Amino acid sequence: MFTFNRVLDRWLTVTTAAAVIVMMLHIVTHALARSLFDAPIYGTNEIVEYWYLPIVALLGIPAAQLQKEHITLTMAIERARPATAAVFTIFACILGALVSLAFAWFGFMKALENMTTGSTADVSDIITWPVYFLVPIVFVLLAALYVLDAVLIVRTSEPELDRATGQPAEHDADTRTY
Repeated sequence: MFTFNRVLDRWLTVTTAAAVIVMMLHIVTHALARSLFDAPIYGTNEIVEYWYLPIVALLGIPAAQLQKEHITLTMAIERARPATAAVFTIFACILGALVSLAFAWFGFMKALENMTTGSTADVSDIITWPVYFLVPIVFVLLAALYVLDAVLIVRTSEPELDRATGQPAEHDADTRTY
């Protein structure tokens, strides 16, 4: 399981970084072509808005879950016994998985609707419907990560494990220096 998490984290990081780099190159090329040759690249704003940004934003959601970078409310489990904290965390993982699956279902229905209508970017003819299928993919992946977290907690009875190493997670507040 830890190998899967490391590989998935690496893939998400590389893919997101590549999308950011390609987006930057596209924007710079567009700006240079517009300024120097008075020939902007057609649809740059729409491509950035409907393709690059959703890819970067959506892939960041499971990446943050893998790296335990989501905002969490630990007030309820910090003072609890480890077994109680594990139960609360498992409940939160199950709830997160169910909500993620609901988002995936809604996203899938919306993606099918956009595919049927041949959705394009506002007034241009740049197609946008394929990127809508990233929503259900990302949220099914997120639900799977929540389930894997719950399974890991059940196996180890440790609610605060680093998903990449299997060791207890370090909190930034514990290691922060001012």
